Amino acid sequence: MSTAARSAFLLLSPALLQAQDGSALLAQVDRLRHPWPAYAVDVTLADGRATQRWRVQVRENGDARVEGLSKREQGRSVLVLGDRMWLLLPGSRRPVPVTPQQRLLGPASGGDLARTRFAEDYAVEAATPDAWEGQAATRLELRARRPALSWRTAHLWVAQDGRPLAGAFFLPSGKQARTVRFEAPVIVNGARLVPGLTLRDSSGQETRLAFDRWAPGPQEPARFALPEAL
Repeated sequence: MSTAARSAFLLLSPALLQAQDGSALLAQVDRLRHPWPAYAVDVTLADGRATQRWRVQVRENGDARVEGLSKREQGRSVLVLGDRMWLLLPGSRRPVPVTPQQRLLGPASGGDLARTRFAEDYAVEAATPDAWEGQAATRLELRARRPALSWRTAHLWVAQDGRPLAGAFFLPSGKQARTVRFEAPVIVNGARLVPGLTLRDSSGQETRLAFDRWAPGPQEPARFALPEAL
C-alpha cells in the first residue's frame, strides 16, 4: 500500500468503517431471506383468528408476483414492479394501484411477501455492538434509500454469524410502527434460509409468516406483465 493510500485509509472515520462492516452484515441477512437470485415459495399468514396462503414468485431483478392459494384469496394477485404495486382482481383486466403497505392479514402486507432484500431499500448508517434478549448482536441503523418507502428508518439486530434476530421500523415522525422477530435459519435445497417471522404493529396485533415449498429457478417473464400490457 502506498503512503498516500495508507494515509487515506487512516483518515476514514470510524462511523464510515462501521457502516461498511454493517453493509456486509446486511448482505448476509439478505442471503438468508432471499436465498436464490430467482425462486418461488409458499407463504402462510396466520394471526390466531384467520389464515391465508399465498404463492410468491420472485425474479432476478426483484420484481415479484403474489398469488392467492387459500379459498378466499384464490384469483387475487399482487404484482410488484420496482417500487410500484398493483392488485389484480378476479374477472378484471384493470390492475388497481396499491402501496406496498396494503395489508393482507393483520400487520402483514403485500410488500412483506414480495420485498425481501433490505439492501435494496435501506442504507446502513451505523453498526453498533449490542445485545438482543441476552444474545450478542450488532444493531444496524438503517435509513430508507427512497422517499417512496413508508418506514423511513429501521433498526435491525443481527447475530454474530449473520442471522437476523429482530427489527424495528419507524415512521417519518420517529414513532415506532412495527417490529419483526425472525426464526432460526434452516437448510432447504442446500441453502440456509429464514423459515418464518412474526410481525407486530403498534397496537399489539401479530401475524406470523411461514415459508415452505421453496423452488429455486427462473420465473416465467409473462407472469410479471400488467394485464393492460398483454
